[in-house]
Amino acid sequence: MNNNQEKVQSALEKIEKGLANINTNEDWLNFLNFQSRFYNYSFGNVLLILMQKPNASYVKGFRAWNELGRYVKKGSKGIAILAPCTRKIEVFKETDKKVFQDKEGEKEIKTILTGFRIAYVYDISDTDGSDEQLPVLVKGLSGNGEQEKAIYETIYTFISKEHTIREVTGTAEKGSYNLETKVISIRSGLEYLQKIKTLLHEYAHLIDFQMHPEEDISRNRRELIAESTAYVVSSYFGLDTSRYSMGYIRSWLKDDNELKEIAETVQKISNTIITNMAGLENPAFIISKEEK
Repeated sequence: MNNNQEKVQSALEKIEKGLANINTNEDWLNFLNFQSRFYNYSFGNVLLILMQKPNASYVKGFRAWNELGRYVKKGSKGIAILAPCTRKIEVFKETDKKVFQDKEGEKEIKTILTGFRIAYVYDISDTDGSDEQLPVLVKGLSGNGEQEKAIYETIYTFISKEHTIREVTGTAEKGSYNLETKVISIRSGLEYLQKIKTLLHEYAHLIDFQMHPEEDISRNRRELIAESTAYVVSSYFGLDTSRYSMGYIRSWLKDDNELKEIAETVQKISNTIITNMAGLENPAFIISKEEK
């Protein structure tokens, strides 16, 4: 085993260790809060960043910092993450299995994963230089004020461009997603912060069912994914929805592999929502496109 392989193996062991340390609802919320800062990094790399620098807030590679007009301070220790190694191969295009395809069939280029290597990123606290190109994030919003209203209306407008949302009365439910009609319903009398969290929760259900239509996925798992996604996206917007989030107990999950699958799904849905909303022109908040 060469030096890179040893480092990769060590990183994989750290991920497994970090996974095993998520044992309570508080652990899970702490992880989700951390993940909201690094929504476009994989579940495993978020764990690696958390374990090496738990106070990290914004990380990039050495060259990426230089492109932002900043430099890594001398003596700063990099945070090791896993970077994919890929190569391109030529393969025959897939066709109907009933149709015979000879060796002269049409070919295409595919990129395949061949392994991983160690790459290093640095937290903003380990850099110095210009602040002009740094992203601006709104922090510390909570309640039922004009800013919460503006954020809710922006998210509502964004989602309703492709999906039907209805504000309803006469229901005890805060919100719901109808799997047959694809309609999201939100109780109209809620505070705006609650509306934001609920709308993101139901939208996460919609995306989750699109990604995983299997009927044998448990309700507990579906709800954990939706509520966790709403928490991550809300946290990214600078909103504290923890007092609204349902208590999810770690022991509900069967094993660490299930938790890993859930965490990966939460990351993918959160990344989809945040990335798709990047660049929206609204004074309520500013979302930046970050490097993956």
